[in-house]
Amino acid sequence: MEREGLLKQYGLLSFVLVAGIVISTSLHIAIRENESNRADLAFRTLASNCANVIVAGFYQTFFAIESVGALYGSSHNISSRQFDDFVAPLLDRFPTIKALSWVPRVDHSERQEFKRTAQQLFPGFRITERNAQNEIVESSDRQAYFPVYLIRPYEGNEAAHGFDIYSNPVRRAAIDHARNFGQTTSTARIRLVQERSDQYSVLIIHPVFRHGGSTKGRNKLLGVASAVYRIGDGVKKALSQVHSEGLNIWLFDRSAESDKQFLYFHPSRNLEPQQKKELSPPANARQYVHEFKLGGRNFELIMSSEMGHFEFYGGYAAWLALVIGLGFTALITAYLVLMLRRSRDLMAGQQALQQQINERMSAEQKLREANRTLEDLSRKDPVMGIANRRYFDEHFRNEWLRATRDGTSLSLLIGDIDFFKAYNDTYGHVAGDKCLQKIAGLLSILVGRPGDLAARYGGEEIAIILPSTTETGAHNIAEKVRRAVFDMALPHEQSSVAKVVTMSIGCGTAFPKQESSMENFVRAVDAALYRAKQQGRNQTIFAKKTSGVALQIVASHDNPAN
Repeated sequence: MEREGLLKQYGLLSFVLVAGIVISTSLHIAIRENESNRADLAFRTLASNCANVIVAGFYQTFFAIESVGALYGSSHNISSRQFDDFVAPLLDRFPTIKALSWVPRVDHSERQEFKRTAQQLFPGFRITERNAQNEIVESSDRQAYFPVYLIRPYEGNEAAHGFDIYSNPVRRAAIDHARNFGQTTSTARIRLVQERSDQYSVLIIHPVFRHGGSTKGRNKLLGVASAVYRIGDGVKKALSQVHSEGLNIWLFDRSAESDKQFLYFHPSRNLEPQQKKELSPPANARQYVHEFKLGGRNFELIMSSEMGHFEFYGGYAAWLALVIGLGFTALITAYLVLMLRRSRDLMAGQQALQQQINERMSAEQKLREANRTLEDLSRKDPVMGIANRRYFDEHFRNEWLRATRDGTSLSLLIGDIDFFKAYNDTYGHVAGDKCLQKIAGLLSILVGRPGDLAARYGGEEIAIILPSTTETGAHNIAEKVRRAVFDMALPHEQSSVAKVVTMSIGCGTAFPKQESSMENFVRAVDAALYRAKQQGRNQTIFAKKTSGVALQIVASHDNPAN
């Protein structure tokens, strides 16, 4: 039981410890996940806003160039001033646009006339292209040209003025696509003629057909309206409108060849912008991907979080919950350990106390047994092994009082072994003791009711107390005792009654009253024994109380001849 109790206590302690750790850890994980979700939501919201403004910059360029195309579609004779007046508000409204231009289609047969007319407005105007050494030179002969005729703003774009965009394969592919499909088209990444830094751009081309229509065909194309979207400047201007701290931004043209897809990399505020710093975003950071289609090309924006940003807003709460949970678990565990130790100490104290109690009880039990043994020894005759005279007196007094209280009868037998002194003289005291012991054995058999008592009354005398026994019953028991002694046939050569040991018995029955005398009753029974001896021994004399004084003696004895 003690082991089971300890196992239960240790089981409870282990359960509390494990449960506390599990709950604290689960709470920590839940808070971290919640904070991570919040950080992820903040990242995605910021990335979405940035993507929207970047894409809006592209769409603004499309809107502006289509507006210019609509201008030339409504009238083929647009003057330089009219062009300036029309595009100036667009450039002010859409700061992400690097330049807006009108690029007419000039057949080879019209080249010289076109050049002379243009030089009247722009002295020194010529149609140019890049040679193999990347130098601006006079354009070589070809079937058709698409020179930049009007461009605003002019400052910073002087090198592009007169440049035949059809001389470049990328630009030519965009013009052909716009002409063939009659829709605004975006080029793949290009380097501007006027570019002085390491930055990519795209040219947005809108076809304008003759008669203001949109009929597709090579010979009906009047020219194209073009817009320059310098990607780095455009993205930076777009992001200046929103908060983009902590974001690394990549822009790709997925319609291009794999080695030409990268357009721009915009690092977080902690770094200086550098194109091509990283051609692909890291895989271990948060990412947000936004795809959009523009001018017949598929673009992709990838945004990733900068190290140290969007980690955990208030992440200390998760650790605080873990520390508090584990601390609380530790306190409870320590308290339970303390209680367990106190319980163990208390249990040990109780065991020690119980052991002391058991030892004391055992000592008391032994003492009681010793007392009972001493009491038994003090009540028994050492020779015969039955009650002695002291215990007889005590027991007879108690039975007399009980009979007086209950109104019942009390019988008394007093016996004496005939000529026992002569027996001891003849056979010795040892044989005499053995004779007494054998008679005591007979008494133990014949006197066995609860309350009955056989005792050594003195010397060779015995006494028997018989509570609630009638005169007839007492007489019968006396006779049984006398006959049993006679029937033992113990030799007694010196007896004048018989040649065996015999016994004379006096007996009597009384109904004690408050005024009755116990001593008188004992004297009456003793007198009956005396008469049994006087009348020949080996007989029973019953003493009856008549008229309160006289004794009637009834003799009963065996014939010695028997």
